[in-house]
Amino acid sequence: MNEPLSYVISKDKTEMSTGIERFLKGQEKLSVPFDLTINGKIYVCTDVLRLLPGKRLVVKAENDSQKLVIKLFSLAKKGKRELAREKQGYQLATQAGVKLAELAFSAEEPAGCCAIAYQYIENAVPFPDKKKMLAKHVDELLHLVATLHNAGVFQSDFHLGNVLIADNILYLIDLASVENNKATESLSKQQSLTNLATLIVQFKPKQQQVLIHRLQQYYLARGWEFYKQEQEQFTHYINKAWQKRKTIYLKKRFRNCTMTAYRKSFHQEYGFRRSFFDKVGEEFINEIDNLVLNGTILKAGNSTTVSQVNYAGKKLVIKRYNIKGFWHFLRRCYRPSRAAVSWKNGNLLQLLGVATPKPLGFIEQRFGPFRKVAYLICEHSKGRELSAVFNGRDPSEDELSRLKDIFLILNSYQISHGDLKATNLLLTKKGKIHLIDLDVMQEHSSIRSFRRACNKDKKRFLKNWQDLNIKEFFETLLF
Repeated sequence: MNEPLSYVISKDKTEMSTGIERFLKGQEKLSVPFDLTINGKIYVCTDVLRLLPGKRLVVKAENDSQKLVIKLFSLAKKGKRELAREKQGYQLATQAGVKLAELAFSAEEPAGCCAIAYQYIENAVPFPDKKKMLAKHVDELLHLVATLHNAGVFQSDFHLGNVLIADNILYLIDLASVENNKATESLSKQQSLTNLATLIVQFKPKQQQVLIHRLQQYYLARGWEFYKQEQEQFTHYINKAWQKRKTIYLKKRFRNCTMTAYRKSFHQEYGFRRSFFDKVGEEFINEIDNLVLNGTILKAGNSTTVSQVNYAGKKLVIKRYNIKGFWHFLRRCYRPSRAAVSWKNGNLLQLLGVATPKPLGFIEQRFGPFRKVAYLICEHSKGRELSAVFNGRDPSEDELSRLKDIFLILNSYQISHGDLKATNLLLTKKGKIHLIDLDVMQEHSSIRSFRRACNKDKKRFLKNWQDLNIKEFFETLLF
């Protein structure tokens, strides 16, 4: 049985259990419930909301009928500075006039941790990214941002998890990231639009358009004139913010952090979604070859072996990228493995809102800098190959619309698939179209190279359809 955690902060006495000591030393998992005693009151911590090992712990806690969110900061990791930033952010956001969770208390006793607590907001959920709900609350969101900016305040880490909605009211959280412009009373136009764009690119491209089309509401709240060219100029801010967000997000998929379990050693490199890795652990990695061999083989080729397996209550597809021989090894060993490329591209597509089987992780077997066999792990898609589906019937308008959306997004972000045959598009029972086989998918910095690659994708896709009427329909609809 896990030892209960207990941490006491008081004016005359501070005690620390071995459990909290483990957190401060970098333990990556904590069991709930555990007790937290602050100034003589015992709070039962029922949920770990966020854990940065050895640095910060955020929990949901209860005391009698009171429910709180309590943040603990490690003093060894500049906890006092973090607490000061949190308190300053609360003050700035309060003065700006936006809605916040009520501050319950803060404690600064120097005994390993310091703490701050807020009233728990019942029924609160992150700001919705679904198009219908977004359209319902878009004006309130833009008004919240404008209110901050008019007061010379901005959220430097704007993302959907930092805006909660409860009973149709928007609340701002993560107040340590709230800053102010000390030079002027309100933010400059450039700084304001940069910050607004940072928020907008947290949404998928289709949802971004909902906000951009309501941009005038933000301008009105700032007292600015809104001309047609303003929306066109805002595209520059969106593009810059997107590149920054994409770069940061994909880098996090190749380093150990809250969302990714990553490790690189002399013999191996791997990256997994943290939620998946916490369930399966390193045992899954050690058993990977046995899982491939004992699963249902979907493809047994020289270069790749694809196997469907059941593991930890999930249906998975494991794609093993084989080494065919010595010369093949020499050609591949210095380049990023196709598994790592697919892992990166799968996460990029999810960021863009293009449906693809959820990428769960990748593994590379290595000898120092030399890469050998590699594995890609994804959720299993129950979709049928598009060529098999449309061989027996014509596509519906909804299916064609979804195909068009995929091509439009790829075109907008200058992404080529590289092998766009109909077998690499899967139609699910829910009508989603999954794009698969992403190991040669590529982002292009040059319009010329993208156009060349896009034309190849177009020819490869149209080659699938022997029926002239269908071929012509795809040609006019999608390109």
